[in-house]
Amino acid sequence: MRNKITILSILSLLCLLGACSSLTSVNDNDILIKTKSGNISKDDLYKEVVNTERGKELVQELVYMQILKGKYEVSDNEVNHRLTEIKEQVGDKDEFTIFLQKQGFNNENELKDYIEQSLYFLKATTEGLKVSDKQIKDYYEQNKDQYTKVRTSHILVKNESDAKIVDEELKKGNDFTELAKKQSTDKVSASQGGDLGYLSGRSQELDPTFLAAAMKLKKGEVSEPVKTLFGYHIIKVTDRKEKPLSEVEDQIKQTLMEKDAKPIQEVLNNLNKEIEIKEDVFKDVFKNVESKEPNMSH
Repeated sequence: MRNKITILSILSLLCLLGACSSLTSVNDNDILIKTKSGNISKDDLYKEVVNTERGKELVQELVYMQILKGKYEVSDNEVNHRLTEIKEQVGDKDEFTIFLQKQGFNNENELKDYIEQSLYFLKATTEGLKVSDKQIKDYYEQNKDQYTKVRTSHILVKNESDAKIVDEELKKGNDFTELAKKQSTDKVSASQGGDLGYLSGRSQELDPTFLAAAMKLKKGEVSEPVKTLFGYHIIKVTDRKEKPLSEVEDQIKQTLMEKDAKPIQEVLNNLNKEIEIKEDVFKDVFKNVESKEPNMSH
């Protein structure tokens, strides 16, 4: 059978090192680490793999990824492209560092490994699916806010009557920046003339009412008073950047394919048919296997 993998091959290095479970004694050549409180042997490492859930999960990951790498190809360009998309969504360098920490990655290379795994599973679950140019274009037009950033300023006041006063001042031609400095209750942005920087249509941290109002504005336009939990905002868009379809076509294609992807359990069951178990200690490792597909919801 094509790409048949054996559990024995995964453990070959350990066994070659003398870490098989039949060992009855430990000599100096079998010691991996020495401490004053005791030593860690090759046999200890073997037992950690075969007798713990963590070890079984490691074997599952090694086997599944070896099979997938024999069936599909994921290039460095694909991984780096996805990494770039994540960085753009997260924000600047400091925010990206915080993102890595929150998601449990020690560094960028760990995230890249995770992305690579997710792409292999994506190819396995979407094999044979087709997406037309029309579907991609329609999705882009219907979700253009996702691919747009607007630089926004606002003036925040406590109540509707104050908002109407500010609105009238602006209609008389008074400068937005100066009014923000004097009238806005958001003291952080007020010191910058109300500037909030660039906001993404994908942002999940902002009040959705505020974000929806900002995304509707053209460059230079000012909104009517917008009510949120924080009070009333007068919003101005000072710049607007839209990614062209050509830059996000692959991303949209992936999104559309994911909607019709096969259940991951179906894929795992098919992969299980290609596994030949040679070590009795692993006979139950691939029974009732839960989804191992990396989830890039970070």
